[in-house]
Amino acid sequence: MVLKNADSESAYGSETVSISGQTLKKGTFSIRETTKSREKWFRTHGQMIGIGMIGFMQIILLINSHRISSNVEETRQTFDKLPKMDSRTNTEFQKADSIEKENEKMIEKLNEALKEVKPILMDQESKNEETPTKNSLHTFNAASYMYGASVDTSYSSSSDLSGESDLVLLDRPNPPANRAWCSDENEPVLTVNLANYIKPTAVSYQHFKWNRTVPDGSPRLFNVFACLDFSCEKTELLISNCEYKSSSQIQEQICQIPSNTKTKSIGKVQLRFLKNHGNVKKTCVSLVRVYGESTDLPKIKSVPIREFYNTCSYLRTSYHNYPFIYDKLHRKTCEHLFSNSCCSVCPECCDECYIEDYTDFYQFVVMLGAILAFVSFAFLLAFLCVFAMNGCKLKGLRRNGG
Repeated sequence: MVLKNADSESAYGSETVSISGQTLKKGTFSIRETTKSREKWFRTHGQMIGIGMIGFMQIILLINSHRISSNVEETRQTFDKLPKMDSRTNTEFQKADSIEKENEKMIEKLNEALKEVKPILMDQESKNEETPTKNSLHTFNAASYMYGASVDTSYSSSSDLSGESDLVLLDRPNPPANRAWCSDENEPVLTVNLANYIKPTAVSYQHFKWNRTVPDGSPRLFNVFACLDFSCEKTELLISNCEYKSSSQIQEQICQIPSNTKTKSIGKVQLRFLKNHGNVKKTCVSLVRVYGESTDLPKIKSVPIREFYNTCSYLRTSYHNYPFIYDKLHRKTCEHLFSNSCCSVCPECCDECYIEDYTDFYQFVVMLGAILAFVSFAFLLAFLCVFAMNGCKLKGLRRNGG
């Protein structure tokens, strides 16, 4: 009977054991949380407290050393004045001198300890400061051409901007009217390779500058999809019926992506334009932005200025005074102008910049023409010299024969 009771108690007592186990786990978890919070408090505040205590001890020891040294000096002066000194005064003087030496040694040891501790604390501080920066999120326009975004022409509608489709991604305050991405298709599609993988938060559209009435052909309604594969055959809807309103005087109008979207990270989006203002055949898109969050912030494209005739001021002078030379011989890509901040010096240059520039080709043609001209001139000069020498020989022969 005793064994049976014991067995029954162990069988029915399993709930108590499990409950106590859960209580033990909760207690252990709370102790760990408390320990982590204490360690975090010690990292942030303990370093400063330690340095402060060492500095305070140094100050006290310096004050004490100064007081003892002044007492020793007074004792020495008194000793010099007295003709004789008893054994008690001599003992006190020796004690004071030994205390002063001990204080000096203690100060030296504290200075050495502080020199050893300070780099460790500074290194720990720098690590604590760098840690949140690495894990922090950056919100930026991932569809910016200057960050490295591009239009995927293979999965986009045909456009008037042959080879210049990326102008629709060139982020600038006022996109020019004559540099828009236009398509004659019924519901044109624009596919964008983003500069970085992001968690999308919003998409915006900005038409070229208008007053009171939105120009005909500008997008009115469009949907935004996230491409789940390279060819955008598998997509996920991010925004439905995003409207560019004519009643609003804001040039850039933003459509927020719902926060409960399942998409976590995307590298390509597709905009499908459903309607345009004026219900005209051609839809013209000026500037598209895709905002998102990422821990990695992409670098802006940069092209260094190597030739003096490609500086911003020289380009402005050439643009206004020598348009043919500017158009054929100067480097005027959007990447070159925007990365070197030439838009503030020559805004007209930036409004008419090109994604692809054939300046190198024209420079090669000019150089090749110059070389051919020089070689032709050299051959002509040599021919004339040979002809002149032969003429002189013939004249000499005639004189000798006559």
